[in-house]
Amino acid sequence: MTEIEPPKQTTVLDSEQKPIGEVYAASLLAATQQAGCTANVMEEFESFISDVLNKLPQLDAMLSSPRVAHSDKVAMLDKTLTGKASDLFLNFLKVVSQHGRLNCLRAIQSSLKEQYSQDQGRLEVLVTTATRLDEPAVATMHDKLNKAFDATVDLILNVDASLVGGTVIRIGDTVYDGSVANRLERIRTTVRENTIREIRLSTDRFTNSPSAG
Repeated sequence: MTEIEPPKQTTVLDSEQKPIGEVYAASLLAATQQAGCTANVMEEFESFISDVLNKLPQLDAMLSSPRVAHSDKVAMLDKTLTGKASDLFLNFLKVVSQHGRLNCLRAIQSSLKEQYSQDQGRLEVLVTTATRLDEPAVATMHDKLNKAFDATVDLILNVDASLVGGTVIRIGDTVYDGSVANRLERIRTTVRENTIREIRLSTDRFTNSPSAG
């Protein structure tokens, strides 16, 4: 049996997979809306990623590998999901397999959530701070974001002490980094660039001096 390495846990994402994910997500969203089962299928998709693929890396690797035949992948999907997932979701996975795109499932699932939120007039915003925000601060931020983006914001809070201070806001693929750590890094970069520039100028003055050489 050929050993297949577990696929990398792609972040949402992978720039190559994102447009693919958007196309398949749009197709799945349209199908579930027509069938009236969008919420159920989204839960199934979430569970399949977190409870199956993330916990069974070998299965994840087999489904993602281009070296495994489509027929074998269909057999794996049937064995894993028959009786546990809706026919619509299972058939969708088989279509994705047929086109050799099961390696893009995380990108598809991420895009599905994003498109569904947009369709509902909602916007998911991930806010990372150095320390936990109190309730008044969260309420104020929530209100400002609702007004800024003219949408109902679903606020996801995260704490990362390495930020030192400030806030990092992520909306889809766009990151607004106002953290102290980021500002310090910009300062360090500026200092390094200025120092290198000064060294170059000093060297140029020396090499261009009439007495040089």
